[in-house]
Amino acid sequence: VFQGAVTFEDVAIYFSPEEWVELAAWQRELYQEVMMDNYDLVASLERGCSAPAALPGLAESVPGV
Repeated sequence: VFQGAVTFEDVAIYFSPEEWVELAAWQRELYQEVMMDNYDLVASLERGCSAPAALPGLAESVPGV
């Protein structure tokens, strides 16, 4: 049953600056990879949409990016 369009915000996970500093480097890298994959998948749901090279808002949500 179709319940509406999926947006990136529907599947995005954000860490606070305090949480981010607690993550190991491999966890930060994994987070960035998963977020890019999620963005690409959501963007692919839209017709004729090509995913941008970077995630809008990622730099604001992830300290040090």
